[in-house]
Amino acid sequence: MAGLLVLTGLLAGACGKDDPVAAAQALPTLASNLPTAVPTLEGNGSVPTEQQRKEFLFSLAVAAPWLLDPDLAMAAANKTCQDIKKGLSDAKTIANAQKYFTDVDAEQAKKIVDAVRVWCHE
Repeated sequence: MAGLLVLTGLLAGACGKDDPVAAAQALPTLASNLPTAVPTLEGNGSVPTEQQRKEFLFSLAVAAPWLLDPDLAMAAANKTCQDIKKGLSDAKTIANAQKYFTDVDAEQAKKIVDAVRVWCHE
């Protein structure tokens, strides 16, 4: 409780308001309909559910924000899923993802492959 009082006191001071409630209300909020990056294990293992698709596109936006076209992104994700289903090694799957997704490095490709694995199962 003391931590909360300290936090509201800091907010009040930072916002230039004497009323902590008004200070807290003045803070910006995030839209409640933003997609989350929390993985789900629904779907059939080959095609993402609509929620999994949104979560994948969100993960992709974090890893490689210049890949904005969702149709191209999902086409590349489907190719990556096929590599996963073929049982290719992690190194080969990541190398292929670098080819499928434009201008990504190995670290970004690994994040993308991990995001595809949420809905694509061997």
